[in-house]
Amino acid sequence: MSGYLFKLIRESIPMTQVELAERLAVDLNTVQGWELGRRPLTSMRALDLARLRMKMTGLGVQPSLFELLSDAFEADLVIADAVEAGARVADPVSHPLAAVVHRRDLTNLITWPVTGVTPTQLANLATGRPVRRGPVSDRPVLHADERARFFDHLLTSADAFRKDEHVLLRRQAIYLLGFDDRETSSQWLLDEQNKSVSAASRAGDIPSWVAVRSSAIALARNGNKEPLRRFVETGLSTDMQQTANLNYWAYWLGEIPEAQADDGFMIDAHPNRWAGTRVIEHLLGRLRPGSDHADLNIHTLWTLLLARPAVLDHQPDLRRLALTKIAQTEADPDLGSRTRQELASVAYAIRLADR
Repeated sequence: MSGYLFKLIRESIPMTQVELAERLAVDLNTVQGWELGRRPLTSMRALDLARLRMKMTGLGVQPSLFELLSDAFEADLVIADAVEAGARVADPVSHPLAAVVHRRDLTNLITWPVTGVTPTQLANLATGRPVRRGPVSDRPVLHADERARFFDHLLTSADAFRKDEHVLLRRQAIYLLGFDDRETSSQWLLDEQNKSVSAASRAGDIPSWVAVRSSAIALARNGNKEPLRRFVETGLSTDMQQTANLNYWAYWLGEIPEAQADDGFMIDAHPNRWAGTRVIEHLLGRLRPGSDHADLNIHTLWTLLLARPAVLDHQPDLRRLALTKIAQTEADPDLGSRTRQELASVAYAIRLADR
């Protein structure tokens, strides 16, 4: 992942591998090794990596692009450890999925080789790349056996680690399993969803419901929307659950800037911790007929406008976009009655803000 990102960074200058090797006074094989993973950037000493960053900045690379490498390094770690372990159970204490609560940018890098969807933060880099001759991959590649080992490990980890101290590791493995199109994973997720709902109903705590949320989102991505609808109805029915959902979205999209080591931040009800603009822009961008996660997205929009009624003030363009997206989404025959009512309430709130 980091090697492919480094290639995009090099092309942003733009320079060929030969030109960059000459300017950095290194062998061509070194540059090729960085980009192809034969000499992983993750293996470089911190001092050498800092020096490379300074030299690349001097050659015209935007400093912010090197900041993206941090997530790429972590994505490499998640993928490499999983592929190496395969179906073997790894140490939960040092497992990369247990270290920090993932954000969208990191997750999109991890899943890029599977989905083929360019991460949002790389959209400008991937656009306008030089045309090459011959077959060249347009994204990092996981070969079939590597992909199978990656998802085998996620399934093994999610199944093996069920103690309270493993909740973050397990939840994040479950979420990533939603990108596995194998029937065995889909069936496991469905069985897990049923178990999680029963456990959460008994426990009544936020971590239990977050586990239900992860499996429901994974199932919806594979075409089964009913568990997510059930989660919205039963798992987002109290003020604390609504707060947890909004805080998670804010963290996922970077409005809560501090990295979090566990899910405890979700129950922080401090009203001024984040503004909500980034969350509403993201959710509006996901409004469309046939969306896998329409029930959750629309419900979150509805609760966001209740909690942050001024979020659309002084944003006429965003309000117009919202009404256009809502009109398009209202045509979706698959919307449930509750979701349709909440969507109508969102439209009403936006029209009031226009007055």
